[in-house]
Amino acid sequence: MEIKHWQTWRITVVAMTLLTSVYLSGCQPSAPTNATVSTLRTTGPFQTPESASPGKEIPHSAETTQEQKIEPVPEQKVEPVPEQKVESVPERKTEPPSVPVDESDNNPAPTPPADLPQTPIHPYYTLSGTPPSAPGLAMRVRVFNEEPQKIAYLTFDDGPSPETTPRILKILQDEGVKATFFVVGRQVARYPNLLKAEYEQGEGIGNHSYSHDYRLLYRSPEAFLAEIKQTEELMFKTIEIRPKIVRAPGGTQGHFHVDYYNALDAANYLIYDWNVSSGDADASLVPADQLVQNIKNQVPGKDRIIILMHDAGAKVTTVDALPQIIQYLKEQGYSFGVITPKVAPILFPGGFHG
Repeated sequence: MEIKHWQTWRITVVAMTLLTSVYLSGCQPSAPTNATVSTLRTTGPFQTPESASPGKEIPHSAETTQEQKIEPVPEQKVEPVPEQKVESVPERKTEPPSVPVDESDNNPAPTPPADLPQTPIHPYYTLSGTPPSAPGLAMRVRVFNEEPQKIAYLTFDDGPSPETTPRILKILQDEGVKATFFVVGRQVARYPNLLKAEYEQGEGIGNHSYSHDYRLLYRSPEAFLAEIKQTEELMFKTIEIRPKIVRAPGGTQGHFHVDYYNALDAANYLIYDWNVSSGDADASLVPADQLVQNIKNQVPGKDRIIILMHDAGAKVTTVDALPQIIQYLKEQGYSFGVITPKVAPILFPGGFHG
């Protein structure tokens, strides 16, 4: 009875052992589960691969099998960019600026550039019309009339004046010659009828500024030109012409520099100095015979002369000397002319050096 009971217990123990063994074997993790865990731990953004348990080989996922054979991205063959042949831009050679042609008055000659230190100084117009030259000077080519072999231009500055102008006009008419009057604007404003008398008799009319005040005139080329234009307007209202011939009070010597010539030329004026002086400005009243002798001393050797005299109230001896001066010039074979822009100027050289 005891043996049968022990056998029953033994069978029971064996059965329990088998059941326990079966149970324990069923609790082991399966291969697919481990593979999934491995996959997650190798692909998660912040996971690291978990090493296999000792003695157990953990199958790898598709991403890690065969030593994680990642299909290599085929190397993109970067086609070499053909070297672009950049055509070199030829170096620009800086050419000196071309000199514009002054086409005013159908003028074919070039205007000199503003700054050419090597420009030679020629302070005169040629009779063919070539202008003076000097560094920075830009005066136009002119066309001048042909002249007799010997010609004299009588000129009177500073008028008109009631003491002298009527007497001068009477002598010119009696002698059958012409002269040129360079008038002052303020005198024209006072005696417009005398300007009309000069013009109606066929005398030449020129511009001698408005004020004749050196302090005002020679402050700048612009100041000088402003007075010339002021007098021009006054003459136009009086005799309806705009004379383009100018004489600088005191002459250009010591007063002008290149910018004065350029300013006048740009406004189409011509400036006139002289090469013979009566000397009537040397003193308040120079004796008439001295004035005549001054002329005789300077005329010889000159084929064309521009003579300076004055038409001012105090210059009565100039009027007294005028018939003798005219007679002497006739004896020397001179013709008498009126200055217009068609007459080549005589210019002092000093202004072209400044």
